[in-house]
Amino acid sequence: MNNGISEKQVIKVLEYIESHLTEELNLETLAAVSDYSPYHFQRLFKKTIGETPAGYVKRLRLESAAHMLIYEARFTITETAFLCGFSSLSYFTYSFTENFGFSPKAWREGGYLEHFPREYLDSKNSKLLRNNTKAAHLEKGYTDFKWLDLNKVKIVHIHDCHTINRYHIGSYVSGIPSVWEGLCTWSKSRGLITEATAMIGVPRSNPYITPPDKNRYDCRVEVPISEIEKHGEEAVFFKGGNYALYEFDDPVSYEDRGIMIECYSELYSYWLPKSGYKYLSNPIEFVEVQKGEVLDFSCRIRAIGLAIEPK
Repeated sequence: MNNGISEKQVIKVLEYIESHLTEELNLETLAAVSDYSPYHFQRLFKKTIGETPAGYVKRLRLESAAHMLIYEARFTITETAFLCGFSSLSYFTYSFTENFGFSPKAWREGGYLEHFPREYLDSKNSKLLRNNTKAAHLEKGYTDFKWLDLNKVKIVHIHDCHTINRYHIGSYVSGIPSVWEGLCTWSKSRGLITEATAMIGVPRSNPYITPPDKNRYDCRVEVPISEIEKHGEEAVFFKGGNYALYEFDDPVSYEDRGIMIECYSELYSYWLPKSGYKYLSNPIEFVEVQKGEVLDFSCRIRAIGLAIEPK
């Protein structure tokens, strides 16, 4: 998507939707956030996101519920529906079944496993996969992992900051490095990147749940708010706090998203239930970027983190 006023306004609306998902989000409310008229806002949103605002909000609520049904067994189906912004259990059940092909109950009982996008299963031919296959037979405590040594998870505090944001909508297997390259080139040319600059990737979608063509991934570069405003960008607030952080011995390529999904599954399914914590929001990824001569650019994921708080 081209940089400009439309992108900055859409980013504002996307962030607003994420943080107010359980509230009333009608067209007039979202248009007011964008500073456009409802008519122009709806046209802009549909053109840039590929969905109407109402359709986007409904899909995010359903996907949030689908995620909770997998990982939050302590909530009943009725509680999950209300926590995700649905005021009617019957409407939630109908909408969920229509969207995913399973009732909420059937989904929770394992239907989600049949929903897993095949493209990610085909992307696991990597060094990390080969090195960890041999660990599959271990079953003692936290050593029954295939992908992560969960004993290496650390609890760290990450500070609040502001970032410049660009986003990618589409498959997580390809396309994201190009967004990073454009953002880093723009930032570096303005002297906004130092050795201490944090590059934060935020996968907004769970690939078990969201169709690959609708996945959203945010690429965020930490920049002082005064510099962001000076360059006419929209400052996006990054909320820090306590995170469960896992650092890879060998950073992972974006092409190996199938492996990343397995890593997240182990954090959610193995580490989190035994940790005494609950997760709060989307995971984050710390990215290392290497930019040399023209056409010489690479980026890989060096660590992943979950925002957490005690149960």
